Amino acid sequence: RLDAILGAMSEATQLEQAVNETAVEPLDLAAVVESCCQAYRDVYPEREFRCRIASESTRMLGSGELVAQLLDKLVDNAVGFSAPGSRIDVEVAAAGPELELSVANQGPKLPAHMREQLFDSLVSIRSVSDGKPHLGLGLHIVALVAKFHGGRAIAEDLPDGSGVIFKVRFPRAQP
Repeated sequence: RLDAILGAMSEATQLEQAVNETAVEPLDLAAVVESCCQAYRDVYPEREFRCRIASESTRMLGSGELVAQLLDKLVDNAVGFSAPGSRIDVEVAAAGPELELSVANQGPKLPAHMREQLFDSLVSIRSVSDGKPHLGLGLHIVALVAKFHGGRAIAEDLPDGSGVIFKVRFPRAQP
């Protein structure tokens, strides 16, 4: 376990350096998300994926590769906290001067005492062991990538209490 923790800390440091050295270019958030959703249907056949994309422009500045990595972490989290056969909703919406990428799943609500720490490094709230180590880097990576793009990550319970939604807000590219 100590080796895994040290490895995770090293990975986090390397990721932070890599993120800071990434070039920024124009990208279409919708295209990145649609491509990822197609792959998730193959990778996680035991889940239903619903992908909804805003009809207006989803252009932003950043790295498509980092956005895909951020989405991978959010989807992995959603799969880990939802039951087989359940649906995971991935959405890109326009929110004024921002774009909002969200991933929602049915499952347990967020623990109230951990809400402020969810995006910190080496924080994990998984209580069920699936045989894979969960060292709390996934949501930390989400926060790093969001910050790199000038955005922010938010975690909330679904309004009906049936699960959670993770939202990442990115600034839109100026026309």
